[in-house]
Amino acid sequence: MTDFIRPEFTPDFLTTYLGYHLQLFRSGRAKISFQITPQKKVEFYADRPKRDRQGLLRQKKRSVAALPKHFDLIAKLLSTAPDAKVFRLHAKGNNNATADNAHLLVSLEQATLWLVMSEVTHQWELTPPLAEALLEGTGKRTGEASIFNEYMPTYEHDWQDAAFGLEDYKAGSRLPGAAPALPKATAPKRPPATRHVHCQKDEIDDYEDPILFTDPTCEKAEDVPSASPPSKVPQRVKQNGTSTLYDKNGLWEQVQAGR
Repeated sequence: MTDFIRPEFTPDFLTTYLGYHLQLFRSGRAKISFQITPQKKVEFYADRPKRDRQGLLRQKKRSVAALPKHFDLIAKLLSTAPDAKVFRLHAKGNNNATADNAHLLVSLEQATLWLVMSEVTHQWELTPPLAEALLEGTGKRTGEASIFNEYMPTYEHDWQDAAFGLEDYKAGSRLPGAAPALPKATAPKRPPATRHVHCQKDEIDDYEDPILFTDPTCEKAEDVPSASPPSKVPQRVKQNGTSTLYDKNGLWEQVQAGR
């Protein structure tokens, strides 16, 4: 049965994305947003069923023949993190559009989240308060900001197995009182702007890649002062056959004299 194998999580699709956002909410849900283009994305929600292991077993029974390696990865993770809870992923706006080839696991003991997409595993380090807030799920389902929102561009992992730590995050935990994310030591420093001032944005849908985009200009470049016009010099002409120079009045006198 392939009805529950979502193509968005297959290698052919994954390698076409620019990257993805991972958002966590107090409601106990997570959101995966694949960036197709800077303006277009496809979104999935991750919910934890009350009986998550039973739900996983149902998925495995119907799809293991088509996805043996995927379910082997899930089993291996659960053997190393037996306390982990398994989240079911489904398309945004359609709870029945389940993805049997994608799962999200969260361990409170290890303060870690794993996102398994077909045969690719991405490990995200969390803080214990973050993992606890996600697993408790006591927040509202709408109207509350995310407690974690990080974007991971494709060039950071190339859709291979990867692990992301606290030092890799731009903001990290957004829980009240949380310590700011540590700066990424290996991140190259962007040279300072010399021609214009850069706008500061905090929009989750923005994809900023210097290869694809230039930063928006906030202020117009200063006008370059133009050179002062040369002072006017009275027009002077030569009398034919002589070296005498005349200004305008002298020329007029010569014209009158010749009449």
